[in-house]
Amino acid sequence: MRQLHHKYLILFLVCLTAMAFPQQLMAQVRCPQLFSDHMVLQRDIPISVWGWANPREKITVSLDGSEALVVADEKGEWVAKLPKRPVGGSYQLTVKGANEQLVFSDVLMGDVWFASGQSNMEHPMAGWPWIPYSGINDYEKEMADVDYHQVRLFQVPKMPMPVPAVDYEESAWSLPSEESLELFSSTAWFFAKQLNQQLNIPIGIIHGSWGGTPIRSWLSAEVATQFAKELDLQPPPENFDPNDWRNAELASLDNAYERRMTISFPKADYLPEMALDFDDSGWQETNPIDEDTHFENVVWARKEVRVPEKFAKGPFELSLGVLNRESRVYVNGQELGFFLYSQPAKLELPVGLIKPGKNVIGVRLATPFGVTSFEGDAEAFVLSHINGKFAVSLADSWRFQNDKKEGFGTITNHYSWPTYLYNGMVAPATNYGLKGFIWYQGEADASRAELYGKMFPTMISVWRTKWGLGDLAFLFVQITSIETSHDIGTPNSSWSQLRQVQKETLKLPNTGMAVTIDLGDPYDVHPKNKVEFGRRLALQALDVAYNEPVEANGPSPLSASLEGKEVVVRFSENIELKKNRVGLGASFELAGEDGQFLPATGEVKGNKLYIHSGTVAEPKAVRFDWSNDPEYYIINKAGLPASPFVLELNK
Repeated sequence: MRQLHHKYLILFLVCLTAMAFPQQLMAQVRCPQLFSDHMVLQRDIPISVWGWANPREKITVSLDGSEALVVADEKGEWVAKLPKRPVGGSYQLTVKGANEQLVFSDVLMGDVWFASGQSNMEHPMAGWPWIPYSGINDYEKEMADVDYHQVRLFQVPKMPMPVPAVDYEESAWSLPSEESLELFSSTAWFFAKQLNQQLNIPIGIIHGSWGGTPIRSWLSAEVATQFAKELDLQPPPENFDPNDWRNAELASLDNAYERRMTISFPKADYLPEMALDFDDSGWQETNPIDEDTHFENVVWARKEVRVPEKFAKGPFELSLGVLNRESRVYVNGQELGFFLYSQPAKLELPVGLIKPGKNVIGVRLATPFGVTSFEGDAEAFVLSHINGKFAVSLADSWRFQNDKKEGFGTITNHYSWPTYLYNGMVAPATNYGLKGFIWYQGEADASRAELYGKMFPTMISVWRTKWGLGDLAFLFVQITSIETSHDIGTPNSSWSQLRQVQKETLKLPNTGMAVTIDLGDPYDVHPKNKVEFGRRLALQALDVAYNEPVEANGPSPLSASLEGKEVVVRFSENIELKKNRVGLGASFELAGEDGQFLPATGEVKGNKLYIHSGTVAEPKAVRFDWSNDPEYYIINKAGLPASPFVLELNK
């Protein structure tokens, strides 16, 4: 199994603490894995080069005529400082000890950015091997445009650690290529590519993120201690041995990978069970939408339907409510559709697929978290002739067989523990010079917005302190739009408060926020148009970090007032109202003295948004796009959207 997926899981390489290195290795002249051929060093600041050697050994570090001589301390640790340099390269960086010499070639001076967060930052160009059809839009086209020799990539190995690590293992800088980009962060790549095109300087990206992780995982111990009452802080394991920890975590990651692959991809020998003539008499029978029906995390289900000969030629439409969550739909053994996340499962069937007499509708439902389910009203489960001449209900009398996915060995999930990802994936880079950070995370904390609003700015401040380079630029993505409810169309605003506290973080100096409310996919938590996410982060960088004359932000509301029976919101510039491609939630809401917001209607004229309501007689406040997947959004002439907002009238 390891050989099978090692190509894909560079993610599963590990970092070690100083305790992890045997004494004989400590005696070698060595630099961290961040020093390799093709590296980018941060321009215009003193260059730190560090590593390990024999105690008291003299080390000479040289770069294009600059040289520094240092002596390793009693622990064998050393740090050399070279003078700052402008954009340039390529160079050789040489580290010479008493009997050994390290030579790093093709070294560039440019700007280095650290990219981190959860799955939308991690989202690989080719998608995750364990998530079907998760590659980005236009993958082949984008992979044909990767010849940017001034852009360099460093993939941080995935490894949670209970104590701060000092190095990564088996990592190196690489040039962009199909191989190096296949599993690299698409958002970070498009960000770096855009900056290189705009500035014509080398850009290095150190990428370390992990899907599904809450912000607590990325906090240093200093920050986590401030929130000890809210976090379940665990002391380091007794008799901590880094090598034992490493091996256990690798085994856990292997087990998790095997489990996800088995859940997501059905084995070929199961597919005949979806065939028309399969004998399912040994399966259980159920009405799948009954509250008393319980499935495991993988279930196969079949429903027999009979179609009169006069209607069999079709065309037919199949509706299966909302399938939670990874679902494969079969008709007479032919796989017709795949739905990655919960969404209305509707398919137009190929003409001729439905036969006179017996037909079988089949579904494979799978979820790595929790249990599978059929959601929706009975009316949403139907096979119907498109011209309305024939319809048959699919709401009852299904036969099913649970396909339990267990026995994969221990899976620890330490990636969600407070501080563990900071320790393993951030701490080893804190001596490496940076221009700034890009961050895309927050979905995992949508239910804890108030706490997130305290942790996020504190994390930013402490990360900056750890690097010791002042208020480094910190750019982040405001979480985008999505439909999170199985009851499609029911108002849901659980992500709105999280967006609000993200926006409040802009009070910190040298921060920038890419608004993406218009870019989400209502039925996929991982939007595939990552080119635009990277571009908007790059616009923030050009504005915040480079002081370039670019339009990086959408329109901002200046005031809200009552004019007659309309609420008028004035913006900083002319605006345009755009309809979301799905848009299931309210965009315009007004509240009276009781503070209860109710849906309203809106229109745009010039730089003003006019909002009307027949139910709120005396509006006191206005709310815009305060829903997970709003129906409309507002853009400026640059096509950038306004962030969701709440305003009191006359303020």
